[in-house]
Amino acid sequence: MDLKTRLNAVLSSLAHSYTSPIVRLDGQTAHCILAASLFMRRSGKISGVEQHFWINRLLAAGIRTESDLHSWLAASFSASIPRLLDTCRKQADELLEEGVGVFGWNAPFSDSFAGEALLQSSRGPCPTVLFYKGSLDFDRPLLAVFNSRKPRLASPHSNWLEALRSCLLSLDSRGIALAGSIGTLTYDLVCAHAWRSGLSQLLVAPGPLLNADRELLKRYGDESANRIPLLSCMLDSESCPKRQAQVCRDRILGALAHIHLVLEIRSRGNLSAVLEDIQANSPRPQFVLDPEETNSSNAGNRTLLTKFSEHAHGFKLPGFPDFPSPNPVQTHLPVIKNSPRSSEWRSRPRGFYFSSLRGEIIWGNYLYHYTRASSGEWPGETYLEYLLNLLDAHALSGHSALETLIRILQEGLVRAGSKMVRCKAEVISWSSHPPGELFEMRKWNRGLARWTVEPYGIAVRRDILRSLGAKPAIYGGEQVYSRIAESERYRFQLSRSAPSSSWRHEREWRVPGSLALNMIESDEGFVFVETKGEKEKLCGYVKPGLPIVVLDA
Repeated sequence: MDLKTRLNAVLSSLAHSYTSPIVRLDGQTAHCILAASLFMRRSGKISGVEQHFWINRLLAAGIRTESDLHSWLAASFSASIPRLLDTCRKQADELLEEGVGVFGWNAPFSDSFAGEALLQSSRGPCPTVLFYKGSLDFDRPLLAVFNSRKPRLASPHSNWLEALRSCLLSLDSRGIALAGSIGTLTYDLVCAHAWRSGLSQLLVAPGPLLNADRELLKRYGDESANRIPLLSCMLDSESCPKRQAQVCRDRILGALAHIHLVLEIRSRGNLSAVLEDIQANSPRPQFVLDPEETNSSNAGNRTLLTKFSEHAHGFKLPGFPDFPSPNPVQTHLPVIKNSPRSSEWRSRPRGFYFSSLRGEIIWGNYLYHYTRASSGEWPGETYLEYLLNLLDAHALSGHSALETLIRILQEGLVRAGSKMVRCKAEVISWSSHPPGELFEMRKWNRGLARWTVEPYGIAVRRDILRSLGAKPAIYGGEQVYSRIAESERYRFQLSRSAPSSSWRHEREWRVPGSLALNMIESDEGFVFVETKGEKEKLCGYVKPGLPIVVLDA
């Protein structure tokens, strides 16, 4: 039985028996909880687990009126409160008018928190309530997707992404809704799919509720993001350490969802502990990717499949065909084949002459713009476009250094940016290091799992770039920056004596503004890639107006 058939069978069995995991509290109770939450934070900075402990006691006391709230706060916190409470009550009224409300847990879903030591004590479960914004109508079962944190640079053909793609295409929008979040690639991909396909969804924010809608607008750039319902255990400020807040977010999602979809879970990690604990206390159907080979990134899958076999449905990766690149476009531009091999780079002197079909090249006469892998959207691409391209396995959606170069050539534009520029001027960074000297400037970036510089990019004659305003970067400390004329501050790069804080080895030049490649004649620059196969891939997408240098020919 294939995944879609099994999923539909589970949905059919839930169609008339599922229960909403949370219940909306009435307006009076919600008003008291909102006012009390604001009061506790402002008066004694009571937050996190401590705040939910007090909210639990407030609910147990049956507080529903302002006079009862006043008396309860005075008795609980031994404070003189009239002025502060009046301010908090007014703000609570404003929040209710804006559509903010409060949900409480509906048994048996609250049992999902019973085994978590950090969230359960003699004080009661945490969170006691969830704050929400938007229209949350639970008219169909909820499915949540779980995946251990992955490197920021994602391949469109990684196992977990192929599994996610297959599962999302199996969902019937009429029979299910998605419970998700924001802030990790997997959650964002699920949200983007729901946004595009019209699937109902709700999001559990990893931070305060009142900040989450701004995050959605920033990520998706569309007013429709305001219509996505949001939940959070925090109202208007961070109340737990970030790492703990992320664990709580996953636990809330696990408790909310009637069905779990598990892609790749590391063994003995926070997410593995959350899912195991929920299954032990309040089991529900889980669809778990059954890996062909067990490794450190998916060992938790095997645990769920064996330990909770009664409710776990294993599924295999679909037989995805390879995604072919377009047929190569024939180019009549010369390819320089006798450039230095990687093994020869260290022994080649600067300024060495290499022959080509166009004559001799003096590498020292050029400046080099190196492309690098991009863990996220490219300049000129929205984050939503990036997510949808990954979901569709677009041929360039891996955003490798070579694919970034192809993107530049397709646009015919080297875009300026201000990411590392102190004065926020938009510039293009170049280096006087030719590809044969990459070993002198590149470092391994552990966080992104890539080199800081790779052997792909565009070279342009130094005199041409000088005529366009190119100047060397000015390295130094803060005192150097203060002495630079304002018109030249775009050249400043903070650099200290410590090796980890020094950037002089990059020998950077900067050109103000973007550069249209049609301004560069074919004898004034060239494109360079590492291998002949990469040159063929590049030519399959674009016919560049510059010669192509194959470094390892």
